[in-house]
Amino acid sequence: MRNSRVPPAGQASAPEPAGSPRGGGLRRWDLVGRRNLWFAISLLVILPGLYAWATRGLNQGIDFTGGGLITYELAQRIPAGQDIAVIRQARDSLKRAGVEARVQIARQAMGKDQLLVRTQIGEKEARPGQVLEEQKKTVLAEMSKLLPGLREVDAWTVTPVVSKQLLANALKAVAFGCLFILFWVWVRYAGVQWGFCALVALVHDVLLLLGVFALTQKEINSPFVAAALTVVGYSVHDTIVIFDRIRENLRLRKGSTFAETANISLLETMPRSINTVLTTEMVLVAAFFFGGASLRDFTFAMIVGVTTGAYSSIFNASQLMVVLKNREERKLATKRGQAARQAARQAAPTTRKAAPAAAPPAPAPRAKTAPASDPETADTAAQEEPAAAAGSSPPPGDRTSAARAARKKLRASGKRKRRF
Repeated sequence: MRNSRVPPAGQASAPEPAGSPRGGGLRRWDLVGRRNLWFAISLLVILPGLYAWATRGLNQGIDFTGGGLITYELAQRIPAGQDIAVIRQARDSLKRAGVEARVQIARQAMGKDQLLVRTQIGEKEARPGQVLEEQKKTVLAEMSKLLPGLREVDAWTVTPVVSKQLLANALKAVAFGCLFILFWVWVRYAGVQWGFCALVALVHDVLLLLGVFALTQKEINSPFVAAALTVVGYSVHDTIVIFDRIRENLRLRKGSTFAETANISLLETMPRSINTVLTTEMVLVAAFFFGGASLRDFTFAMIVGVTTGAYSSIFNASQLMVVLKNREERKLATKRGQAARQAARQAAPTTRKAAPAAAPPAPAPRAKTAPASDPETADTAAQEEPAAAAGSSPPPGDRTSAARAARKKLRASGKRKRRF
């Protein structure tokens, strides 16, 4: 039975330190110690998307490729599971008619399904509008054979010049956004390491988002760029919250290592991050299923981006910061050890024991002189003093020091007599 100590009356119990094992099961999780596992999971998720991007490419929309976009409304709903077969038949029939196009079926939660046909128009075409009118006639004739009763809803064209400008502006927006974030984090935390870790998390989120769209072959268009920028801002927001808690705990936990402080900070901010992600994704899932075809790709990109943004903030940015700080601490410890060894080598010759100096010769004992009242003793002392002086005469320096000592002794004895 565990002995629980109860504090005396009127005395509050001392609060448990942050990170104590008695604080609950969550406190015992070692997230930092498994950082290689989190890095491996991110790599395994990103690599398939990059492979699909390199082999199959991205399904660029009309905003980036240029051409015509024709929207048809279907008279009947296509049965579930037959979408891929209908799209393949429509693409093959248009290719036999001489029209290069991409076909997509957009299901509506309320209303009839729609058929989206994106046709290609040459970059050097002088009259893209006239070409689109000819393509519309061909597409309508071929699609009516496959899906009777369809009706044209909308048709518009985008020139290649506008598409290239949109693509360049999208890339500039993402690049400048990342640079501004890096600069601000660098200034805010007075260190380039914090900004570098936040930037790595952003690159992770963008690559994973592009990889998912390459795997699913969903359309890359202007709403996708808006979703990517929103994901970048959301990821940085979550990363900054964790970095702030780490910096706050660094001031409170002076005796802990950076890894221990980072682990406690992650455990303290994890409930907040999970709650924020779940509440955000609830709204996005509702918009994905009930928002219509125009919002479906945007909300899908947001769902993927919000999820990977929360993951990268906890399991990538902070863990990478631990790796950099551990390396910095090892380098500092190595430099201190080298400095200590160098100081020891420099101090070694001066710590040798010096040879003891030769003791000065002891002064020769002086013969005692009898008081002047005893004439016989005075005569004997007068005869012995010259003999002693002739036998062993002390050096002049010793005689001087002995005289000084005698005078001091006499003065001291006189002072004691006057005092008492």
